[in-house]
Parts: sequence; structure tokens; C-alpha cells
Amino acid sequence: MSLMKIDNMSFAYNTGGRKILEHVNAEFEEGKIYALVGRSGAGKTTLLSLLAALTSPSEGSIYVNGKDIFKGDTYRYRSSDVGIVFQNYNLLPKMNAVENVVLSMDIAGIDLPDKKKRATELLESLGIAEYDLKRPVLQLSGGQQQRVAMARAISYEPPILLADEPTGNLDEKTEKEIMRIFDDMAHRAGKCVIIVTHSKQIAAMADVKIAIEDLNNREFQMNIPPVS
Repeated sequence: MSLMKIDNMSFAYNTGGRKILEHVNAEFEEGKIYALVGRSGAGKTTLLSLLAALTSPSEGSIYVNGKDIFKGDTYRYRSSDVGIVFQNYNLLPKMNAVENVVLSMDIAGIDLPDKKKRATELLESLGIAEYDLKRPVLQLSGGQQQRVAMARAISYEPPILLADEPTGNLDEKTEKEIMRIFDDMAHRAGKCVIIVTHSKQIAAMADVKIAIEDLNNREFQMNIPPVS
């Protein structure tokens, strides 16, 4: 049984405008990694934004556990049912790693007697050394910042994890380390992990590879400017 289902969904930025996505249907299960691949401009990041309820579809629906996410409280959905790992991390620069994760739990309404302890344990499990926990996040390396972003996304135990090019700014060694963490989240913790990526290595490590062009019934056309 699917955890998340996209039902005949279309999206255009303006009413009556050109549809970026058209009549998309797909299902996603717990305990699997999905790699969403395709050409630039085909709608991968747009689809991820829709799955995160950061954008609303022009037509159709997205269901999680049988409920239309856009007919409920989308803020609550984003703060409890889905964790988002952005390409550029989107960490709060004036806070350290622990504070970034604690804030995420605060927003989700997590009731724990010691959130700092939970955040510290989570960050250390993802490879952040004790010395780096209280440094401003901008002083951390790209791989460390990505780990903080992942800790923040899973700190409130959402069943769905969405990641937009999570290793796009990282070297090959760090990419493999980050993918090991995603693998653990899906296959050990049972989360549904959906990753937008251009990396062939990440796509090869996923349980399911989905080409956005195969989901999208709209014919994809490259907008190539004429040679002047």
C-alpha cells in the first residue's frame, strides 16, 4: 500500500498558462529510496515543491495516508509529515547546529524534556563531531552543513523525506557518505525518501528511478535560444 499518491496532478505558474506538469500520476511507499531524474527544466524541483506542499497544484491531488494534503493544514503537514532537505541547506546562519535542530523540533511541536540532548545525539549519529556542534553553521564544511540539514529534517520523525539535489555541492566521497545516511533512513528507519538528482551514482543507488518525462504527459520541449 502506498504512503503517498499523486492523482492526475497538473501545475502551471499562471492561470491558463503553460503547464509545467500535466496529468502526473505516481505512488510512493515506505522503506524505499526514489530518485527523480530528468532534464533541467522538466519540472523535477517543481514536483518536489508540490510534494512538500510549498506550492499548490493547478489540478489534481496529492494524498498521504489517503488524505488530500491540500484539504488540510499544510503548515502542520510540513512540520510533522514531511522533512525537506534543500540543495543550499537553508540553515539559520546565526544559530549553531544544535540550535538549528532544536528549532525544527519546536516548530513541529515536539514535546521532549531535553531537546538539546536529542539534537546532539542525532547530529553525532550523522557524523557531526562534538567540537562542531556549537560552532556557527557557516563555519562548517558543506558536507557538515548537509548533515545538519538532514538532522533538522528528521528530528521530528516525519515518514516522508524530500531532498533537492542533496549532494550537488559535495565531493564524491562526501556524496557517498550522505547517500549512506539516506539509505539508512529508508531501509532501517522505514522512511519514504524521494531525491531529485542529476547524479547517475545516486540514481543507481535508489530502489526506484523515475524519469520526470515518463510521469509528465506534457511533451517536453527544450527552449533553446536562436544563435545570434
